[in-house]
Amino acid sequence: MKSAVLITGASRGFGRCFTLDFVRLLKAQSIDLHLWARSEADLKETERLARGEWETQAANGELKCFLQPVDLSNSVDYMAKVDQVLLQLAEQSYDRVFLVHNAGSLGQLGLVQECASSPTELAQYWELNVTSVLWLNKRFLDVFGASRDELLAPATASDQKHSQLVIVNVTSLCGIEPFKTHMLYCTGKAACEMHHRVIATEQAAASKVRVLQYSPGPMDTDMQKTLRESPRLDQKLRKQFADMKAQGTLIPPAQSSERGVKLAISGDYETGAHIDYYDLDPPSRQ
Repeated sequence: MKSAVLITGASRGFGRCFTLDFVRLLKAQSIDLHLWARSEADLKETERLARGEWETQAANGELKCFLQPVDLSNSVDYMAKVDQVLLQLAEQSYDRVFLVHNAGSLGQLGLVQECASSPTELAQYWELNVTSVLWLNKRFLDVFGASRDELLAPATASDQKHSQLVIVNVTSLCGIEPFKTHMLYCTGKAACEMHHRVIATEQAAASKVRVLQYSPGPMDTDMQKTLRESPRLDQKLRKQFADMKAQGTLIPPAQSSERGVKLAISGDYETGAHIDYYDLDPPSRQ
């Protein structure tokens, strides 16, 4: 078997954890690993760790890594690069292709009237956090999704758990609930949630595409540190996050990543559904 995995925001943090868990959990097959982020130096470090994990696991197949520095806030940049990677993927035969949307930004914190100084500033946020996601999905569906004709006349028997294209949206509770002083972040996550639900609904009649919306929970990351230290954050939220940090109840990113990747590979979820870290039982390490 052979899989392709493309992860955006793979240079550090949760994206790096996702990378290492895909390598570990797909060790019984060959993997073409496409890592996207702004920093090429950090991508090289992720690749080094991934190859080390592969060797530690004594994997049976072959691991190939393809690093792609990309600016997902620049449509000219990412449009060209997604076309390039799709041409590369089309030259191979894969059992499954995983597209993981992990890149994103918190944006300006504060009350709604404090969150932007111009429409241009808002447009820049949407480009990175929403528009690039929509475009990558559109192009991957062009290649791996079911066509209009296939959806109008779907096959009667299909394996819905093992579709060829698996889209993973790394989402948040902020995508389904409003949080004070999180206007940009909540709005962007909510837009992506609905976009992925539409994909799941449209593609449900065929067996080619599944969508996992995984919310990794409150993790001990740089973003969490930014929230705790921001004077613009809602004071109740600041106290809540500070208490979680002090009590050691923030989730280690590697722990949440393992649950999410195992779920994505297994297919044991309702396509398009929002699934939280706390909804899942801890996976046994393999």
